[in-house]
Amino acid sequence: MTILSTWLDAVVDQLELQDLDPSRLTAGLWGPGAARMAPTRQVGLVLARRLWQRAARLTTDPLLGVKVGTSLPLQAMNVAGLLMMHSASLRDAVWHMERYQQLVSNSGRIGVHKVKGGLELRYAVTPCHVAMHSMQIDSLFGGLLAFLKRCSTRSVAPRLIELTGSDAQLTPRYADLLGCAVTLGAAQVRVCYDDATLYAPFQGADPALLSVLRAQADGMLRAQTSSESLEAAVRAAVGNLDFHRVSCGDVAKSLGVAPRTLQRRLSETGMPFRRVLEAARMDEALFLLTQGSMPLPEIAERLGYAEPSSFWHAVKSCWGATPRALRNNSRDLHEAGADVRRRPKPSTAAAWSS
Repeated sequence: MTILSTWLDAVVDQLELQDLDPSRLTAGLWGPGAARMAPTRQVGLVLARRLWQRAARLTTDPLLGVKVGTSLPLQAMNVAGLLMMHSASLRDAVWHMERYQQLVSNSGRIGVHKVKGGLELRYAVTPCHVAMHSMQIDSLFGGLLAFLKRCSTRSVAPRLIELTGSDAQLTPRYADLLGCAVTLGAAQVRVCYDDATLYAPFQGADPALLSVLRAQADGMLRAQTSSESLEAAVRAAVGNLDFHRVSCGDVAKSLGVAPRTLQRRLSETGMPFRRVLEAARMDEALFLLTQGSMPLPEIAERLGYAEPSSFWHAVKSCWGATPRALRNNSRDLHEAGADVRRRPKPSTAAAWSS
């Protein structure tokens, strides 16, 4: 459930170049734009979705997503981009992209499927209480196609791309920006490549460097899985305890580790205990506000806020709307609101006992 910070920083830069105010885009999400995050830092995918929801409200340009995606720098994809650059062909680049895409984004999954005469890339959006805006999907595939175009001296344009945008009048402009035939209004994103395009070799690909890059990427995958497992375990432990009194020591005890060990491991992932606790509170707040009728003061008390005003500011900073606005307009703000469920709490006793 994460996004690569390098990608997200690059998106903010491009949104600013499209005349959107970065301070309005990122308020409450992370620090000021000048304080860039570590290049391989993974941040919650909810941040990216909220960023694009805000961008969509601030812009009048329906092509904003495509324009941002096609203008992203090569560095945005970090090691996954390098793997694609040094693949032997487009076919190999696509398989590397499928294997290592989670190092860049977990907002959705791109599946590669063999079809007659070529390959099809199909995109499935990751379920989440914050909907993925179509502009974000446009930016993702605009960025992918632009990146692949730079990997070869030959044309690697797909035969067709189907996107979820619904305004058919924009089709020619999409096609011009993406450099291939486009169909809008699809239920699911698809990108279709012919075999002749897939097997054309990438000139300059370095197999020795590719081997080194794969080892690096595999290590990063293992580290990501480890850090996400730890954060999930801590969140689940927090949910099983009392939000009002929970401490790092309580959580460490429930996980069977020493408090200092837990604090160190969380710090290594870039998510210290206080931030994990606040994230768990905000997830619970969103559920209670959009799926129940508990009075706001009771929600604030249940989540451990001494004053309702502190709860109000925390929700406004996190979700970009007041608690009352989230409750009154949850259907408009979250397209998937009716499907929000409490996720089953995983067993945490042995998750980080080693």
